[in-house]
Amino acid sequence: MGKYSVLIHLVFFFNSVFLPKGLLYTQILGPFFYLKTLRRGKSTWLFPFLLFLIGYDAIHLAQGVEPTSFLNSNALFVLTYLSIVGIYHFISDIQQPEKIMGQVLLFNGLLVLIALPFFFLPKPYQEWMWYVKKITGGTNEIPRLALFTYEASYYSLLLTPVFAYFLLDLLINKGQKNRWLTVILCVVPLLLSLSFGVIGALLLAAVFVSLIRLRTIFKSTFARSVFLTSMLVALVGFWLLMQFPDNLVAMRINNILEGKDTSANGRTSDSFKMAWLIAEMKNLWLGGGLGQIKHLVVEVVHQHFKYWGDFPRYDIPNAMGETLAIFGVVGVILRLALEIYLFFKTQVYSNYYRLLLFCFIFIYQFTGSFITNIAEYICWCIAFSPAFKQFAVKRT
Repeated sequence: MGKYSVLIHLVFFFNSVFLPKGLLYTQILGPFFYLKTLRRGKSTWLFPFLLFLIGYDAIHLAQGVEPTSFLNSNALFVLTYLSIVGIYHFISDIQQPEKIMGQVLLFNGLLVLIALPFFFLPKPYQEWMWYVKKITGGTNEIPRLALFTYEASYYSLLLTPVFAYFLLDLLINKGQKNRWLTVILCVVPLLLSLSFGVIGALLLAAVFVSLIRLRTIFKSTFARSVFLTSMLVALVGFWLLMQFPDNLVAMRINNILEGKDTSANGRTSDSFKMAWLIAEMKNLWLGGGLGQIKHLVVEVVHQHFKYWGDFPRYDIPNAMGETLAIFGVVGVILRLALEIYLFFKTQVYSNYYRLLLFCFIFIYQFTGSFITNIAEYICWCIAFSPAFKQFAVKRT
């Protein structure tokens, strides 16, 4: 495991350092990962991928594209695929996942401790480890934990497989030491990231898995203690929110419920509306093509919203919405069909951990992410891998 330690820490903590947003070192190393996979005689599924990509590219070229962005996005899309093939086989061959997860959890805890003093520094220094942005209407700019990633939501999504691993391990398996310390190391970074989309999707996935596997999960006394403690904390938290309605969390929840939260709207309803309009400009069924969103979105805003000034972003911060804009309705159908097919093909339901990650990322793809997001694909790779047998559902 030692020879992979640097690579593992690169993926989780330094993958985007000094690189432009959207590009990662793992994508740059994609060809190396792919060649290593070929040398090991592993499957790469390159033919169906190229068939899909070349077919769509031919259609989009016929429709007309901006060539530079089209070529750059195709290159990034291919590099992402090559990276994910290597990452999938690495995950599938893991023999001692607890060691990897433990290293990441502890190193993340160390970085969080280092990040805490930066919270109180002036903004230029604060932004070294915190993502500083106005999170919702009626509030000032709020620092959110991001460490060395480019955004708090990306950081929380990247670490979700690690946090989910340990929390599920605590609930199902017995004999772990430092249980409450592990809970703190998992929960505190998520809360500091203030990534409501990630936290909400993870909670929904946990509730779903708990309901279908209720008897097994709650056999443990510790699991029942965590559940009761969580319920108590939730009730106390709700009471505090009612008593002090001017705090950040209460204001954001209220804005979300009233449809006024710019971040939530931007990642959900606004993303799908914009994606539909962009696809419709070229071909609703087959989309506008890779790299075309940032060009088409300007025209959409001019035509449909009559706005001619600058606006904050030229992308669609929603993986399913971006799929719709780029590959059209057919692309969305193919994406969902592939996910459902692999769910049954790899028997995701036979493993608690893989099922939890599948439910989480299936929900999250409708609320955030993007189509070249390595953090999202790591979740899919885990869900569809044959690894993590310690979480296998035992037949009774």
